[in-house]
Amino acid sequence: MPSSWPLPGGDVEPEADNAPAEVAQEAARAAPEPVVPPLVPVVPEVSKDRVPLYPAELAAAAAPARVCVTGATGYVAGPIVARLLAAGHTVHATCRDPSASEALSALRALPGADQRLRLFRGDLLTPGSFDEAVEGCDYVIHTASPFTLLVNRRRAVEQLVEPAVRGVENVIAAVNKTKSVRRVVMTSSIVATYSRATDHGGPDRPLDENCWNTTASPTFLPYSYSKTQAERRAWELCEKQNRWTLVVINPGLVLGPPLGANCRASESVALLRRICAGLMYPAVPNVGIAYVDIRDVAAAHSVAMTAPEASGRYLVVAGGVRMRGLTQIMEQLYPGGRVRTAFLAAPRWIAVRLAPLLGIGSDFVEASWGPPPRFSTVKAAEQLGLKSWVPLEASLYDMVEDLAAKRLVRHPLVSFPSEWSRRRRRQKLRRWLLCAAAVAVPLAVAVVLLVWMLHGRRRGAEGQRGLR
Repeated sequence: MPSSWPLPGGDVEPEADNAPAEVAQEAARAAPEPVVPPLVPVVPEVSKDRVPLYPAELAAAAAPARVCVTGATGYVAGPIVARLLAAGHTVHATCRDPSASEALSALRALPGADQRLRLFRGDLLTPGSFDEAVEGCDYVIHTASPFTLLVNRRRAVEQLVEPAVRGVENVIAAVNKTKSVRRVVMTSSIVATYSRATDHGGPDRPLDENCWNTTASPTFLPYSYSKTQAERRAWELCEKQNRWTLVVINPGLVLGPPLGANCRASESVALLRRICAGLMYPAVPNVGIAYVDIRDVAAAHSVAMTAPEASGRYLVVAGGVRMRGLTQIMEQLYPGGRVRTAFLAAPRWIAVRLAPLLGIGSDFVEASWGPPPRFSTVKAAEQLGLKSWVPLEASLYDMVEDLAAKRLVRHPLVSFPSEWSRRRRRQKLRRWLLCAAAVAVPLAVAVVLLVWMLHGRRRGAEGQRGLR
């Protein structure tokens, strides 16, 4: 599938002109100077259809299926539901509260939702809560799982590990009760394959589907640990039967426009909000991120659901970038706007100390320091047909425009009403003061200790001279 980037409006080679050179020069002198509007982004339009249905999805649409999607109001699940409905399938979507009209409005507005979308209540920690939704389904796509990079270590098991593992157990228990289910597609993550880029032999060896995270724990990268334990539990339960098959999708950090506005808690949205708010300038941590577009992730789930040859795990990663690279791309997309390229690399000890103030775990910054690891996506290309990915520039642009239209982030080129701007300035000032205090206090303590030590040495030297 060809990439849809660059978008229309980029560099276009001019057509040949048959007129004499003198005529062309005279016309150029007579023509008025072009009026270039200020602060115009280099990308002219947003497109949520950058990844059309694959041939395998179109073929499966000839025999529509009934699919259960868990966590349907989540950032990843929304585009999956939209893609399944576009392919003609009937979707049983689960969420914690089917009566929440605001959170579900985007799902209900999808084409085909009136006829082929049903909503069910489902809770990861409640046994039997997925039975009704799974009943009569041919496939189950399990995306529901808590995601946060900053959690109290004493509550990591309660908030992350237990819901992730018990959610897998409860969903698969419902699958085992439903004889019509043929396959389960589970959303895992690349963090289930590694903690640090050097875990599996260093940067010269790309990570593949055989890699597992063996270093995360409830106290070190608890989110990574929860994804690893949940996926391992799914494989354990799958091996105990032979009626249905399990396919696992392991995406990188998911970027791109969400389906609705119910995504404020998403870590991906939080990252973009920090960039648009100017918190990544003038300095950023030297952290590497492996990324993928949300529409590619949705396509991977949809294709893996019905492809006969699909089996095992699939790494779904478009590429890697450092935090400074994200700010550089944003400045290129919106030249003259508020987002500028960071020109300083924050020292490691400062970045680790300040990470919680930005909603990021210190262990995540420490483990992700340096370039991101490389990933092999050969299996996804050969068996799922995922041979090209939405470029990072398109993902960021579409995401900014979509979230700004929903007033979830501040647009780099457009100011919001004054009250909103004042509130954001106050919040930014408080963050800077907290950051300054976090740096100044340890430095002040260090200076006091140094002065005290020097003073003690001086008094000791004077005492020695007095004894002589």
